[in-house]
Formats: sequence, structure tokens, C-alpha cells
Amino acid sequence: MNTGPGRFRRVRPALVVMAVLVPLVLLYAVCVPAAWQRTGLRGAEPVAATFHDGACLLGRCTVTYAVAGERVTAGLPVGTRARGHAEGDTVSVRAEPGDPERVALAADTGRGTVAALLAVPVGATLLALLAAAVHVLRDRRPEESAQDA
Repeated sequence: MNTGPGRFRRVRPALVVMAVLVPLVLLYAVCVPAAWQRTGLRGAEPVAATFHDGACLLGRCTVTYAVAGERVTAGLPVGTRARGHAEGDTVSVRAEPGDPERVALAADTGRGTVAALLAVPVGATLLALLAAAVHVLRDRRPEESAQDA
């Protein structure tokens, strides 16, 4: 089916913008809360916990530790770096005193980890803006050829 001349060129930019914006929004929705959680746990006291393996980068690994004589199992946040930790290892975590389900590995609460988490969506945004600028500049027609016609 032919939609007429120029129809596809008008629709394509909207599709490209959506294809770029949706992943960027998802990156911000995942990385910013994870960085915020780690920042909030910086002042919490370190607690020894038992590590349970899983897909830590996706936020699917857990730790078990004791709080007021009770065992609590809490999930680690998205982007947890669990290199070198295996099932059953003892790790140091920082837990929110009022909310024992909110924990992060003590090594992941530093400024470098938070900066790395925030650098991912910012870098993706800059890359998308650079690609858009290159696209706009590439499609711009030279003014000399427009005047000659």
C-alpha cells in the first residue's frame, strides 16, 4: 500500500524518537533509584550477612542477616557488584535501621559506585544527543545548492 510521497519520512522521526526515549526512560527509572538507595544507606552500620547467589546485576540476589534476634532475608538493589561472592559467603551489608528489607553491600555504598550508576543513563543520553546532532547535520542541505536551483 502506497501512502503517498513523503508520508514515511514524516512518520519515521517519531518512531526513532520513541525507540530512543523508551530505553532512556527505563535506564533512568532503574539507575537513579538504585543510586539513591545506596546514598541513603551510607551512614548505616555495617552488618554481617550471608550471601545468596542470583542475578545480582538485575537485583535478584539476596542476603540473610539477624536483626533484633530475627532472621531477615532482603534483596540487594539493581546493579549490585557481587564479584567474587558465592552462595553462603559472609558479606558486609549496610541496612536501614527502620527498614531491614532495605540493604546494600557495604562496598557498593561508596561514591564511585553511585557515580557509575548515574554515568550509565547520562552517557546513554549524551550518545543519543550526539547521534541526533549528527543526523540533523548530515541531512542539512548546503545553502549554495539551494540558491542555485
